[in-house]
Amino acid sequence: MKELYNGLKTFIGATLISILYHPLAVPYQFGHALYLSVSLEDPKAFFVLIWRFTDGMLAAVGYLLFHTAVAQDMTWNVNGELIEDVVTHREKTSFGEKNITVSSSVGELEEIDKLLPFGHTFSKVLNKAFNQKHHAVGSWKYHTAKIKLEKEHFKKPD
Repeated sequence: MKELYNGLKTFIGATLISILYHPLAVPYQFGHALYLSVSLEDPKAFFVLIWRFTDGMLAAVGYLLFHTAVAQDMTWNVNGELIEDVVTHREKTSFGEKNITVSSSVGELEEIDKLLPFGHTFSKVLNKAFNQKHHAVGSWKYHTAKIKLEKEHFKKPD
């Protein structure tokens, strides 16, 4: 529940700042690009700066879309009993836990060699879908490394 509260608080704060900031910063960005192209006597400078701005804004939207997809994946994992039952015979797995993706849960099982034949096929499908050699295992290793990093550097001491 605290994750929902923290996420909502952060989202509302960032939205309020964006409402105040962007109406000032976007016209300034265009004006600055125009000023530089005139002062540098280089008309293409305007287009270079506007391209950097556009590319950066589109990258931010891509980031949002990607992380929205990851959040959806986390909901599949929390509701992952069906997936768990078709990829392994184990009952104590990461399926059903919060803040972990299906790929990471599969990767944990793959790393300890507890996948059923369909689980291996599922992992290979993930490899193809994400164009990676070992997507699920890599996802699990990324997940565990991220937890370690957060504990060491970002979490408040209890």
